[in-house]
Amino acid sequence: MSQILVFGHRNPDNDSICSAVGYAHLKNATDPGDVYLPARLGPVPPETEWVFARFGLMLPDEIRHVRTRVSDVMTHEVVSVGTGCDMLEAGALMRERGVRALPVVAEGTVRGIVNERILAERYLDDTAVLGFGAMPVTVGQLAHTLGARVLAGAADATLSGGVLIAAMEPETIRARISPGDTLIVGDRVRTQPMALEAGVACLIVTGGFQPEPAALEIARGTGAAVLATPNDTYATARLINLSRRCGEVMDTSVPFVQPGTLLTEAAEDLFASPHREAVVVDERGAPAGILTRTDLARGTRRRVVLVDHNEYAQSAPGLEEAAVVEIVDHHRVGDVQTSGPVMFLNLPVGSTATIVAMRFRELGAVLTPQLAGVLLSGVLSDTVLLKSPTTTDDDRRTAAWLGGAAHVEPMELGMEMFRARSAVAVFDARRTVTADLKEYHVGESRVAVGQVETVDAADVLAHRAELLAVMEGLAEDRGYDLVLLMVTDVVREGSEILAVGRTKLAERALGVTLAEGSAWMPGVLSRKKQVASRLAEAASR
Repeated sequence: MSQILVFGHRNPDNDSICSAVGYAHLKNATDPGDVYLPARLGPVPPETEWVFARFGLMLPDEIRHVRTRVSDVMTHEVVSVGTGCDMLEAGALMRERGVRALPVVAEGTVRGIVNERILAERYLDDTAVLGFGAMPVTVGQLAHTLGARVLAGAADATLSGGVLIAAMEPETIRARISPGDTLIVGDRVRTQPMALEAGVACLIVTGGFQPEPAALEIARGTGAAVLATPNDTYATARLINLSRRCGEVMDTSVPFVQPGTLLTEAAEDLFASPHREAVVVDERGAPAGILTRTDLARGTRRRVVLVDHNEYAQSAPGLEEAAVVEIVDHHRVGDVQTSGPVMFLNLPVGSTATIVAMRFRELGAVLTPQLAGVLLSGVLSDTVLLKSPTTTDDDRRTAAWLGGAAHVEPMELGMEMFRARSAVAVFDARRTVTADLKEYHVGESRVAVGQVETVDAADVLAHRAELLAVMEGLAEDRGYDLVLLMVTDVVREGSEILAVGRTKLAERALGVTLAEGSAWMPGVLSRKKQVASRLAEAASR
């Protein structure tokens, strides 16, 4: 089961957000094999905040891009160990869970990693049995690794000497023993007491044999430890090397990345390190996943559904790296390309929310009153209360059906929604211009057209100088040849057109005079059909 993002265009308007939420609900109801998550590509318009609060639905989260992140490819089920776990346990856990590395965690935070390389170094050292000089162990720790019984000595006593195997004559081995050493021995009757008298700190009797009573008496007198293990001498010698705790042998130089890190950035760090894996940690340092070089080679593109747009310039950054699986739109066919056939639902209606609602009816999916109200607001906002020339009979029928399902009167809801849009306490010229700004390539020119819809255009136009200044700044900063702002009055059913830049292009296309920086156009409510399309026609002439 994978996650699929559903989102509308940049600088989202009400229809874009409402359609994304509605379509994600529909897909989750009709496609249980995946999880569809609604999202948005910018701040929430005031009327959308009001609508979602009015109907008690949660607003979708904002996303910045759809580039592949570490969390999209990493192994999510993390198998970790504590610092006190010995290497034998770690190796058994790796084999049981089929993993090559284990994060080492203390107090909820990743401190390092143990992996197959470290395990192999401990287990396959062919030169000698490693002593405890560099990494002391306790008697209890050693007994746990060997599956041994402690017959004498304190379990918490520390062993820090060398390790020897009694495979020679007693006199010979005695000459090699230093006080504090550990001796591995089988059922050698003479060697056991002799070694304890020579000062060994720990005597390990292998093969399931019991130590000589005399040896135990000496051990109790000297304070030495005596262990009895069922393993033979060879296995015991090998297992001793695995008695170290993970916190003592872990590798702390392993790369650490976060789930939201771009995969391209994480790949640079991982390939620059000698490690085959990186530990993925959350903001608290807790383990969140493992990223391997195999994950990088396999790669995964984020799967997305586009609603209310189908052009790269209007979509999320990184869309070219994602896998578009569906498109639901009511605009012209743009430049988004897919690697294979996808469902592309594009209808000449006034709102994407209309298409989403029609799909609910076609598929017989359950539509709650809350969701019906949100979709209705999308229809009403994009068709300007069903007055826009883009409005079709499908929009009108759908609005009536949604009104019944939401138990509201459509026009009353629409007027309340537009009043909410105008009820922003402090006027913000930049937000007014950019909140619903769309970019177009008109001939060889880059044109941006913004639109703000209100029940009283005079309130917005009182800030004409501020708006024009913001538009001039946008043209300079982003390299636009022409910037237009439609201040649409839904009551008077027309728009005041503000323009900066190549205003002659706008005058020729719209048939108006912009000598004063703006012009009133009665009946002009649709940016797509009455402004953008005319600009394209004028540029082609």
